[in-house]
Amino acid sequence: MIQDLTSDIDIRGDYALFIEDKHFIGEWKLDDFVRLRFLNCDATFFRVIKDGEQQSGHGWIEEGKVIQWG
Repeated sequence: MIQDLTSDIDIRGDYALFIEDKHFIGEWKLDDFVRLRFLNCDATFFRVIKDGEQQSGHGWIEEGKVIQWG
């Protein structure tokens, strides 16, 4: 089981930050808990998880905002 807000290799073999689906408000916005935690981060690849399992949702966050969704 993958833990929320941890980083590791995802199902495609990419290094990703795993974010539990509960932190997303729609597809393009993160809740304040995650947004503030990553407010000063460089562009970071993420993968959505639900109940600790990887989902198809992924993208990039930068400065606490989703800048690309896939």
